[in-house]
Amino acid sequence: MSILSKDKVKPYWYTRYPYPTVDGSFIQNWLVNGWSFNRWLRELEILKEAGQNYLILAPTVSSNFGKNSRSIYPSQISGITLTPGHEMTLENCLKACQKLDMKLFLGLNDDSHWWEMSEADAPWFVGEMEKGNAIAKELYVNYKTRYPETFYGWYWVFEISSMHLAKPLYQEYLAKAINIQLDFLTNLDSSMPLMLCPYMVENVSSPEETYLAWSNFLKQAHFRSGDILCPQDAVGAGWLRLENFTHWFLALKKACKEVLGLKFWSDAETFRQEDWTSTTLDRFIEQLELASDVVDNFISFAYCHYFSPQIVPRGYHQTYLDYLKTGKLKKKPVLPPTNAKGCYKNDEIVLSWDKQSLDEICGYLIYAHNHLQARLQPKPDPALRFELPSSYVLKKDLSNSKNYTLIAYDYAGNQAEPVCVTIE
Repeated sequence: MSILSKDKVKPYWYTRYPYPTVDGSFIQNWLVNGWSFNRWLRELEILKEAGQNYLILAPTVSSNFGKNSRSIYPSQISGITLTPGHEMTLENCLKACQKLDMKLFLGLNDDSHWWEMSEADAPWFVGEMEKGNAIAKELYVNYKTRYPETFYGWYWVFEISSMHLAKPLYQEYLAKAINIQLDFLTNLDSSMPLMLCPYMVENVSSPEETYLAWSNFLKQAHFRSGDILCPQDAVGAGWLRLENFTHWFLALKKACKEVLGLKFWSDAETFRQEDWTSTTLDRFIEQLELASDVVDNFISFAYCHYFSPQIVPRGYHQTYLDYLKTGKLKKKPVLPPTNAKGCYKNDEIVLSWDKQSLDEICGYLIYAHNHLQARLQPKPDPALRFELPSSYVLKKDLSNSKNYTLIAYDYAGNQAEPVCVTIE
């Protein structure tokens, strides 16, 4: 665990609590389709209750290989069509942010072509920057005057990764491309910062290679004082590991320091990509603690999608609120499942146990031969249709074991005593 030394300059997060906490969340456009002002207000009240001040809404325009450009606001730009259900999305979002004194970063355009980009696509990407500039101008003209403090900054939606910056050629032409946007935004309103959230992949580039690549890229880019480099910690996605992600953060921070006034934050991941469930709070808090000596602030991807009681069981949010009171997660006993049993049924093994309450239990781990067979945990659901499982079925030929171990766990990651199940 990284501990902030007393003689160090205190980072921005320290001004809120004397222990690391998140200061904002991403929210994606698909989730907010059709949201009323009151629905936005409820979501942002959850973030404010959790001590957060920033929201990143992205993207505002989405395209699929140059086709079907869809917006979440009424755009007059040729070729962009308003997505049904998003007629009032941006207006309601800004209005709710203003009411609760939250600051909004708006993502501009994205296109699925990004993930298949090659050296030959440089002209295409320049076109995307020009398109983003037109969107930025329209957003600025339509909303900045009415929400001057709330409409705070921009988010660069294209996620630069280790793969993108592996070659100096990419470092050069991505810098030239982003400069088209940075120079435009500077002339539009130099007070509005740009945030970008790259990610790094352990088996693609070492920390030293990461430093060299980003140092070269940043030296060519026209970042301004106040812009924010906010790398994804990639722990949820699995590109980096909990025990080593700070090595890449330190390399990126070293490059960041070479640009006057460029801020360095962390985008802490709240999910488990293996099954797209929410992480328990023990892992998330450890992500914050480990990066606390390296970064100046934290946002998350994404409290709104994986911890909000409007999309997952309330236990995640309540556990985080409890953490805010003391800076520590509660260590408490967890009730093990009762009446656990197993049997053969045709070609399957069926494990079952008595139902438990989602108020206390987050999910279950099932082991055979000391190997994890399954993690049973409800996934996010905007309709709030959650069911804590009380059974599990697996094929007989997947395991030669007649003995299984069932472990219940709560939202803080506390585990119950293991329950052994023998197949009759």
